[in-house]
Amino acid sequence: MSGDAGEDILCQASWENVHATDDVIMSTESRPKVSVIIPVFGKSGDLDRLVRKLNEQTLKPHEIIVVDSNPEPLKALPPGVKHIVNPEDIAYGWDFNLGAQQATGDYLLNTSQDCLPENECSLEEMFSALTANLVAVTATVTLPKEIWEEYDFWGKVMMARWVGEIRQGISDKLDLIRIEVFRKVGGYDIETFRYCGQDQDLYMHLSQQGEVRIVKTRVLHLHKQPRGTSCMAVIKKQFLLAESFGALFRKWGFQLRRAPYAGNWTHHLVKFIYPLLLLLPFAPKTGALLLFVLTNLTHIETWRIRSPKVLVMVLLNPTLFVVGAVGTLRGFLTGRQRYSVFK
Repeated sequence: MSGDAGEDILCQASWENVHATDDVIMSTESRPKVSVIIPVFGKSGDLDRLVRKLNEQTLKPHEIIVVDSNPEPLKALPPGVKHIVNPEDIAYGWDFNLGAQQATGDYLLNTSQDCLPENECSLEEMFSALTANLVAVTATVTLPKEIWEEYDFWGKVMMARWVGEIRQGISDKLDLIRIEVFRKVGGYDIETFRYCGQDQDLYMHLSQQGEVRIVKTRVLHLHKQPRGTSCMAVIKKQFLLAESFGALFRKWGFQLRRAPYAGNWTHHLVKFIYPLLLLLPFAPKTGALLLFVLTNLTHIETWRIRSPKVLVMVLLNPTLFVVGAVGTLRGFLTGRQRYSVFK
């Protein structure tokens, strides 16, 4: 896996080297002040590794803020980080918002505990791309295949569509955002989105303020599953994602097409099949057969799993479709995403 093999990585320009313009050396005070926000929930997980990778960046963070909303906070923290206890476990986005409120930098780097910048130059590369007309720069999300191969069967089913590189846009995994713009849009909408969908909603708000660019810099999403994954976990995750889409669609309508993640059509094929449910009362046999065939294309990436157990997807895919339809309807009617499989 790249980014952790210990190889020497050379940046085109390093903030740790001498910067000179007209023989004037740039002082450390003129370096960008990037505040890193990392939500946790009473579990250290990959936190030590992530903090170490951040401190190895050629453009070092101004500060690293760990926000913990667990009533029983972490017993141990990596040295040098700022620890904030969130008194209320309201929403995942609330941890980011609270961290941003207390950040002293000019830029936010929102990331997740199970993510790693690919190499030592990642933050510098992202900042170099943050030109005057941009309000945010976000990395390409990558789930290395060798990590995915380590999952159990249901873990592979859940994450099959994420293997490789995904241009998601704002993802909460490695997003560099101008802090004044983040605060201007009110940060994450925690009233509408509790545990999912807040990233795409933030993208829509930020894009109204300026351009949000996805760069080639990769963030490795390790998505550790130490306890394994079950079929029920896959079903629950489907409902969570569907509910967030319903809430997003109610709020933004077809403007969601502007979000980069909307271009990953295999992730969204199921949404285009929902209208076929209206066919069932008038042509039940034809409608059911058509839905059975089409729903088995909605998680087409799962067929790459090398196991005879993958045949269960023939029946599970239609089930996930129904679960998704119910979740989407609930999110749309209520205008909120409330269901959680996290924490």
